[in-house]
Amino acid sequence: MKPSGQPLWLLACLAISPLGCSNTDAPATPGGAGSAGGSGQAAGGSGASSGQAADGGTAGNPGMPATDGSLSSLPADGSTPADGAGTAVEGAASPDGAVGNIGQDGPSGGSASDASGLCKTKGTELCDGFESGSIDSTLWGMHVPTPGASVMVDTQHVHSGNYALHVKLVPGQANTAEITDAVTFPAKNNTFYTRAFFYFSPDVPSGAYHLALLLATGNNDLGFVQAGLGVAADKQYVGYSEYYGSGPGNTAHGATFFEYGPDSNTRVVPMTWICLELLQGSDAAMTTTTRRVWVDGKELPEQVDNFKARKPPTFDLMSIGILQYHPSPLPTDVWIDDVRVSSSGPIGCSVP
Repeated sequence: MKPSGQPLWLLACLAISPLGCSNTDAPATPGGAGSAGGSGQAAGGSGASSGQAADGGTAGNPGMPATDGSLSSLPADGSTPADGAGTAVEGAASPDGAVGNIGQDGPSGGSASDASGLCKTKGTELCDGFESGSIDSTLWGMHVPTPGASVMVDTQHVHSGNYALHVKLVPGQANTAEITDAVTFPAKNNTFYTRAFFYFSPDVPSGAYHLALLLATGNNDLGFVQAGLGVAADKQYVGYSEYYGSGPGNTAHGATFFEYGPDSNTRVVPMTWICLELLQGSDAAMTTTTRRVWVDGKELPEQVDNFKARKPPTFDLMSIGILQYHPSPLPTDVWIDDVRVSSSGPIGCSVP
């Protein structure tokens, strides 16, 4: 963890100029269900400021990364905040010890889950191993605004069964290619767990890069909020939040823009299946935003976060896949399998 109190974009700008600068590191806002496609062009909307263009919009400039690629961080209680667009739409204790599922590409360590039994997709529960051989539009929306990127189902790498979701990315672009939960929102008590198995090929980038894997979004009193699990710096997991402060659904950086997130010492291992789980939620009084992260069934203690410096968003969407905040050479391919979203957990790695 790297205590800073200053957001990523400000640290990078001050290193270049004492006059500072504005940050344009903002992705397109994910939307609801849409059609899958090779180019994944977004329908309508204005251009995203991360350099990703929506159909009918204009692409902005890439954001300014920190020199080490990490996000700034805050104490868990959010006691020292730093205050500081467009929309594209398309198609508890750590549970450890038990052995996880065995996929066709090799073992993935895991744990027993507080949730048990077969998952039935209904209400606040969603589960999909993509065994239909296609993306089920009754379960998933699509958010693929980046030309050349795609999301499909194939048999090349699978964690279990015969099929898995395949996210194809274009090197050198800031790609966005995600599926979005169309079933479980509004979330019960504004709190939910998301578990998915990821396979990164050939690797993830190291350096001044930041990408999202499991991303919850919604709006608070100041505007659009992203909160989730990603990768930054030296291939390190990072739980992070972005409070844009420019109104509902808007990823422009307002006067109150703030981002934070500690890097973990735990790093991504490529070319093998990894079990990732995210808890994202709030208290009943809507004063504290809560996050917890598990990797292969082991909780990352530095990612336990109870943030009070901004009001929690009302979460209305969960996106699973890849969102790159900066043009990146890696990865080129990611497979995702055995996805589960639940109002109870931790889900763990040993259940479907």
